[in-house]
Amino acid sequence: MDPTLPYALDQAVGYAVGHAAAKIKIALRRVFVAAGHDVTPDQWVVLNRLAETAGLTQAGLGERTVKDKTTITRILDRLEEKGLLTRQRDPRDRRSQRLYLTPEGEATVRRLVPLVQTFAAAAYADLTEDDRYALRRLLGRIEDRLDAMLEPKDAV
Repeated sequence: MDPTLPYALDQAVGYAVGHAAAKIKIALRRVFVAAGHDVTPDQWVVLNRLAETAGLTQAGLGERTVKDKTTITRILDRLEEKGLLTRQRDPRDRRSQRLYLTPEGEATVRRLVPLVQTFAAAAYADLTEDDRYALRRLLGRIEDRLDAMLEPKDAV
């Protein structure tokens, strides 16, 4: 190893989390394609969030999915092109748009849920329920710390 770069990437928690997340997305995409669905995992997350809470704003959806404005716009454009969602002007704030699933979008979510459930059961089959709980709890703690680190510091 180069002594000027003494960072063991393969031992880094962030790298391991990102690597696992990338593999999960690749495998889930394959499940969707094999079942005849032209939806990416990122699009699935957006569809699922809109199924949970119809009428979110683009900014609110971006926060709920941890996607920046450019990425969420690109995903929404693709889903709108596929006829899975619509955007409607917010009557109280004309600068804002509310997002809604179309009937086809709702049907797509209903078709994808069992695929995602089956995939998750297989992907995490080697984890006990306690393991899954501990992993979610640990990841939540990391997210909480990152949120605290990202909060703007009060001006002195």
